Amino acid sequence: MALRQMDRTKKSGGNFFLGLIFFVLAAAMGVMLLIATLVVWLSALTGSLIAATLIIGGFCFLLAGVIYLLALRAPIARIQEQIDTVYDVAYAAKTAYRWFTHKIDLFLQLFDFLRA
Repeated sequence: MALRQMDRTKKSGGNFFLGLIFFVLAAAMGVMLLIATLVVWLSALTGSLIAATLIIGGFCFLLAGVIYLLALRAPIARIQEQIDTVYDVAYAAKTAYRWFTHKIDLFLQLFDFLRA
């Protein structure tokens, strides 16, 4: 019984990601159609397609800036700090490796000198 449930779980993982991809694509198409519709509607009001496109584009740009400031700025700063920490650890490991190999090299040179 548990084996059947595990098989279903493995199958549903692929179906989940496929469904998620289709959902994201459908949502993106909906947003693009909504923006296109807004541009056409606003161009009918203003009488200029270029002005309507610039207005909607500017609004989307401002919306992206507000989303960045309110929702993404702090997580990106935390990710940058984590990247810095990983860099520091990697640098310390590299320095320790070089120190250790230098000591081993000195030991081997001393061993070769005493053996000769």
